[in-house]
Amino acid sequence: MKTPKNGKFEFYYITHIDNLESILREGIFSNELIKKSGINFKKISNEEIIRKRREKGLGNYANLYINPRNAMMYRIHKKLGWNVVVIGLNGSDILGKENIKLSIGNAASDYSKILDKKDLKNIVKFISDIRKIRDWISEYESIPIKDYLKTENYGFLSPMKFLQSEILVKEKVNSSYIKCIYVPNESLKEKTSKIIENLGLNVDVILNPDMFFEPIRKAQITDNIHIVQGDMFTSDYELLTVSVNTVGVMGKGLASRFKYMYPDVYVFYETLCKKKILKLGTPYIYVSENFKRKFLLFPTKGHWKEKSKIDKIVEGLGWFAKNYKNYEVKSAAFPALGCGLGGLKWEEVGPIMVHKLKNLDIPVEIYLPEEKNIKDIYFTPEFYRV
Repeated sequence: MKTPKNGKFEFYYITHIDNLESILREGIFSNELIKKSGINFKKISNEEIIRKRREKGLGNYANLYINPRNAMMYRIHKKLGWNVVVIGLNGSDILGKENIKLSIGNAASDYSKILDKKDLKNIVKFISDIRKIRDWISEYESIPIKDYLKTENYGFLSPMKFLQSEILVKEKVNSSYIKCIYVPNESLKEKTSKIIENLGLNVDVILNPDMFFEPIRKAQITDNIHIVQGDMFTSDYELLTVSVNTVGVMGKGLASRFKYMYPDVYVFYETLCKKKILKLGTPYIYVSENFKRKFLLFPTKGHWKEKSKIDKIVEGLGWFAKNYKNYEVKSAAFPALGCGLGGLKWEEVGPIMVHKLKNLDIPVEIYLPEEKNIKDIYFTPEFYRV
């Protein structure tokens, strides 16, 4: 079969580290086969999900994900922390098997569509499009499933549901298909490598924090500030900051993701703009009861077509430093204000943000711009002249 152009054609199995040794020995079992075999297997799916799969006749299928950076991973990793690994498997060989099915969406859910692989008119496109979704908050609201089916129009799915799509393999996936193991940190990499070494196997262990919704890199710059390369929306800090304009448009970039993740905050932001309350240099702190956290709506430009204004960023940071205690803010996460679509350079913005926020008595995370080549110097106090 034709391999996607990126050359990385894998499927993924999310599991607890305690299951790794038996999987490397015996393979990935279906839930029914696990029960029959009597192996000591630590489950990470809840019983309700397992029950639904069984009722749909899928209890004897092992489930693999096309994109592991999905809602399942987010929930499991937040719950189990550093105990989760992802097994990467040879996708081309698995798709060549006859005893597989594909699920559009999570196979346990009522909305899902379970198909034989012959029912998809372009499996490679189906898989590639799922891989393109960075996470379940996307700049488009729905995906037309008819684009992938030969005969049936299945309507639309949200990116979150589409991202959960699975490859279902009858009974078990042989351990010979395992290509590598992905881990979130050095500690689990060492533990995983030891298991592989003890079994006398040659399987790569790859450090990939981003797959687990963890920062790729993090460095302390001042007593209260960390510079982070990663996804700000996975931060546990109490207050999240979003760069906005003053005309009520969240069309691209981080603002677009924010719009879909926190719709009630977006509606409030629109209202602020319509009433001309939100002004450059004067951010607005919104306390959301729905999400039990605080949001800093930080205008960096007037119209969305304009470039961000560095003087208004300086003014806005000053406003936050004077007012954050009035809102009892305990911790705050900031993006690279005005960078990316705003047109400003981190070399200019970064030192300003650090100097304006370094004297606060709360922890602050500042997330670097989403660039391919992040310079090492960005993680040093010297760069920020502190």
